[in-house]
Amino acid sequence: MRLFEIFKDRNKQYRFRLLGAKNMVIAVSEAYAEKSAVVAAINATREYAATSRIKDRSVLAEVPALAEAAAS
Repeated sequence: MRLFEIFKDRNKQYRFRLLGAKNMVIAVSEAYAEKSAVVAAINATREYAATSRIKDRSVLAEVPALAEAAAS
């Protein structure tokens, strides 16, 4: 089952984690002071994830000259 789970961290800040198959953690959010803010972040993540593009930087890391060019 895939789900967003809201929790409080050690600093009493709200965060969410996205759980995938077998309850494996896929992603963890930044911290939010208010619960309403973390709920808004979950809704934004759900909306943007469906339309986001993928940028593959792993190829650049494999070719040092390309990585240097991308960094400048």
